[in-house]
Amino acid sequence: MALRTSAEDAEDAAAGFHTFRAPLPEHAAEVTGLISDLYAISSSLTSLDALSQNVQYRRHWPRVQPDVELVRSSLKYTIEDIFDYMHRLDNGRTSPDNYKRVWVSMSRFFWDESQYALSTRLARYRVFLRELGEMVKNRNFDSSLLVSTRNGLKDLLALQEHRLLPQGLGSLGLGQVPSDPPTHRPISRPPSRNEIPRPPSRGEPLSPISPVSDRDHRRRRSFERTRPANQAHLSPQSPLSPSSGTGTFSDSIPPSVPEAPYSPLAGSVSATTNTSHSTQNDAIQYHWIREIFSSYDTETAIPTGPEEAGCFDENHPGIKQILKEKGFERILQLAFNDESEMTVYFYLRERDHRARIVCKVPHRARSSEYFCLPLNMLEVVRAGSCLQLCRRRNAGKELILWARLKFATIESMVVFFCAFLALRSQDAGRPVDDIRDYELEHEEELFGGQIVDDDYPHALRVYQDRISGAVRLQASVHKGIMDRTPVWTAFVTHQLKRRGWLKPLDSRTVAVRDLKLTILMSAEDYNPPTTNRGEHILKFGSRSDAEGFLETMKDIAMTIR
Repeated sequence: MALRTSAEDAEDAAAGFHTFRAPLPEHAAEVTGLISDLYAISSSLTSLDALSQNVQYRRHWPRVQPDVELVRSSLKYTIEDIFDYMHRLDNGRTSPDNYKRVWVSMSRFFWDESQYALSTRLARYRVFLRELGEMVKNRNFDSSLLVSTRNGLKDLLALQEHRLLPQGLGSLGLGQVPSDPPTHRPISRPPSRNEIPRPPSRGEPLSPISPVSDRDHRRRRSFERTRPANQAHLSPQSPLSPSSGTGTFSDSIPPSVPEAPYSPLAGSVSATTNTSHSTQNDAIQYHWIREIFSSYDTETAIPTGPEEAGCFDENHPGIKQILKEKGFERILQLAFNDESEMTVYFYLRERDHRARIVCKVPHRARSSEYFCLPLNMLEVVRAGSCLQLCRRRNAGKELILWARLKFATIESMVVFFCAFLALRSQDAGRPVDDIRDYELEHEEELFGGQIVDDDYPHALRVYQDRISGAVRLQASVHKGIMDRTPVWTAFVTHQLKRRGWLKPLDSRTVAVRDLKLTILMSAEDYNPPTTNRGEHILKFGSRSDAEGFLETMKDIAMTIR
C-alpha cells in the first residue's frame, strides 16, 4: 500500500509538470525529462509492490526493503517540495512569467539543497529502484551502482531531514508569542477571538473578520501525523449545498441507522453509539469517538445563559435516506437534555473518512426537523455555555450561525469541541488544513511546550477555563497537515492538590499518575506511553519545558480552592 501511494504521488508530480511545457518552451526538453523520470519511478515502485507480494520473489524482499524505504523517504520529501512550488501557481497568476519564476525558484532550491539538479536526483531514484527490482528477481544480482547510489541517497536524506527537523518550541511563557513565527506554527496564543461576536439571532451574520489567508502548504514529513488513507482514491467531491426546501445533495452526505436506546451519562448530553455491528468494519465499529463521552469522571458546571439552542438552516426531512445511500454510517448519537431536546448525530464514511453532522430538532405539533452539513464547512465559536457551529461566507469574511448547542458542564463541552476538530481534521476527502478555531473562548493557555508522544512531536498545552476554573491538559499534532489537531485531552483539576501525582523521572520526563485521557485517534494511530505502573509519560523536548510545566502546575495548584 505504501509503495502504491508513493507511485501515485510520483504520477501526480509528473502530471503537474505537464503544465510547465507550454509556458516554458525553452525548458520543454528538461521538463519532459522530469516527467519521464517520474513516470519511470512510479512504474518501478508499482513493480516492487507486486514483487513484494509475489510468492516466488517475496522471500528476497528483506534484502532490498531498507533501500526501498530509503528511496521512499527521500522521494516523499522531494515530491512535497515540488508540490509546494507548484501550489504557487494556484492563485490565478498563470502567466508565462509566473511559470518562469516558479521554475527558476524550484531549480535553485533543489540545487542549493544537494548541489545537483532535480533531474539528476530523479535519475538517481529511477536507476536505484530499477536495480533493486533486479535484485529481488535475481538473488545473485549485484551492481556497482548500488553502493555509490545508496550512499548518495543517504546523504541526501540526511540533508532533507536536518532541514526539516522540528526546531522545538523553547520555553514558552504564559501566552508568550514569538516575534517572527516560522512556517510551522510554534505553540503560542492564537490571535484573539474577541473580535468574533456571538451570532445574536437566526441566520444573522457575525461581524466581519480577517479574510481567509492563502493556504500554508505545509510539508508532511516522516515524523508527522497524516490523515487516514482515502481508500477509494476518489477526487474530492462537492460539499452539501442545501439550496431549497427540497434540497439537492452531492456525494458529501451520511446514512440512516436504526434508533438505539439512549445510554445516560452525567452532564448535559447522553451518548449512544450504533449497536448494530453486523455490516460494520473495524474502523466504524471501534471508532475512537464511541468511548469519549464516558472517558471523564468529573462534572464541572458552567452557568447557562439565555441563548436558544437550535439549528438555523433549511429542513431536510429526507436526509437519513440520502445519507444511507451515500455510504455513511452513524458513529455517535448525542441527546441534549435541555429545553431544545435536540439530538446530534455524527456520521462517517469509512473509505475516505468523510465526516458529517446531523441535528434533529423535535416538535410537539409537527414532524421533527433534520439538518446536515459536512464538518469541514463549519467552524466552532464558544458563547458562554454554548458552542456555535458557523459557516463562512463572503470570501471568508463572515461567520453565519448554523447551529447552537448548549452544555451544562465544561467537560462535555470540551470533549464535543475536541471531537469535532479531530473528526474534521481526519477527513481525507476535503480536509481542513488551516485550523482557525483550535481554542475555546474563555479558556486561558497557561503553558505550552513540545513533547515526544508515542514517537511523534506533539504540542502539550495547559488550559484553564476562566468561567468554571477547570484545568485540563491537551496534546495536539505539532507540524504538518494536521497541525493543531487534538490528539488527547485530560481534566486534572481534582488532581492538582494531590501529593505526588506528578513525578519527574529525569530532566525532561515527567510521569503523571491517574491521568484519565480522552483519546481522539484510533488505537492504531496513538498508543499512550506509560510506565510499568501505568503512569502516563510526558517526555518534553527540552529541560526548560519540563521545568516550566512543573512550575506552572504548582502555581495553578496554589490558586485552586
